[in-house]
Amino acid sequence: MATRNNAAQRIPFSNFSVDYSMVERKKLSSLNTKPQSQWIDLFTNGQGKWTLLLNLGVGLHALDVFIINTIMPSIIADIGGISFYTWASMIYMVGSIVGAAAGYHLRVRFGKRNGYLWSGLVVLIGTIGCAIPPDMFSLLIARFVKGLGGGFVIAQTTALLRDYFNPIIRTRMLSTITTTWSIAALLGPFFGGFFAEIGWWRGSFWSQVPIILIFMWGSTRTIVADSAQEPNRRLPWRRLIMLASGVITIGITSQIADLFTNLGLICLSCFLVWLTFLRDEKSPEKLFPTKPLSFFNPVGLAYWVYFLISALHSSLLMFAPLFLQEMHTISPLYIGYLSLVFSIGWTIGSLSVSGLSGIPERVASVAGMVAATVFILTFTWAVLVGSLIWLTITITLVGIAVGTTNVLMITFGMSVAHDGEDSITASSMQTIRSLGVAYGAAAAGLIANSAGLAQNTDLKTLENVAIWVLSATALTPALCALLCLRAVTWGWNFRKDK
Repeated sequence: MATRNNAAQRIPFSNFSVDYSMVERKKLSSLNTKPQSQWIDLFTNGQGKWTLLLNLGVGLHALDVFIINTIMPSIIADIGGISFYTWASMIYMVGSIVGAAAGYHLRVRFGKRNGYLWSGLVVLIGTIGCAIPPDMFSLLIARFVKGLGGGFVIAQTTALLRDYFNPIIRTRMLSTITTTWSIAALLGPFFGGFFAEIGWWRGSFWSQVPIILIFMWGSTRTIVADSAQEPNRRLPWRRLIMLASGVITIGITSQIADLFTNLGLICLSCFLVWLTFLRDEKSPEKLFPTKPLSFFNPVGLAYWVYFLISALHSSLLMFAPLFLQEMHTISPLYIGYLSLVFSIGWTIGSLSVSGLSGIPERVASVAGMVAATVFILTFTWAVLVGSLIWLTITITLVGIAVGTTNVLMITFGMSVAHDGEDSITASSMQTIRSLGVAYGAAAAGLIANSAGLAQNTDLKTLENVAIWVLSATALTPALCALLCLRAVTWGWNFRKDK
């Protein structure tokens, strides 16, 4: 890479380098904070239409995640397929991971507007398919299609967010997206429960159709028509199939109790996903940015944080309902309430730090994960004693701590993207996060079975399983804190918005 002037300095960066002029180096080393933003900035200077459109796109995906679990008993009672009860959620996740990985492909193949519009169309087709299936096999196909469309939308939403929101207000916009997830967590079960109650589960999908059409109309009105960057770009279908195979393999572990079989499936899944990244690194038509999993790459640090935070969320909330219901006979309603409280806490954490910059931003990024470690250990104690008050307090505090680090590290990841890889870095974030959810659930299941859950479910065994699973979960934010510390010390020097 040629230097920009005689005063330029080359800073080594894994297997590539970045050039900085003297002026840029002075900016990088400065501890001055960025100009402060206000919430109103999201709705002024033409930003309001983007704020509404992108949150609507996120809402389409988020609502489905929370609706499906509520209506699955009604679906099974109508069309059968009890042996595939969990597959409706799993196959949707597989589709969303593949869709998120291919989101950048749609963007450069068809342009920003058409890529977003086509993503909405895939969601529409999948939604209608979910509303009319005569049997479980048809439903699973429709769930995959809808998941694919959801992945397309989320990936391109993140990329558009980076395109149209400058760094000063980007963190606030990310916080509104977190709020959309919390609203979906509140409305989704109610929405699905209403249609299940009136005996028309298909209505929960048909009622989404007008919202999707509004989203597609908004895309055509908001996004200016643009030319495709790579109109002849080929779809990397081999890597996508390999990635999907890895996710399906890890998902199968939830259906199998044998410890060694699950361990083998996890190893096979890791190999398939690793091979996907390896082949992608050598391809000219990438799904992911350069060295996305390297600890010597700021983007890699950010991606590992996304992965671990998602794994934490998945493993924490996967077994807590079982422990509370079986050990203390706590009602399912309260358990659902805990998940909602966690989401609200996450939103509070995101909103509370959205205006931070400079040193406070660095401190909060690390402190969030340190606090999460402590609060998860406290939550473990609350699970063992069954105190409803402490369960509520601690899960809320965990949500606040995780939300604090999450929103700041997403902003960090966008700001350290390599030159020319800004869009692909933003669009592939959702793939990494979804992989974290899948592997977090599988790891928690493996630990639970190793602690004796597969052999026995008596009170003593459940207490032992709870200690092992939740204590292991507490190690996740502890490791995350170390990655954040490296990001805010060494990795911070590569931020483009400082």
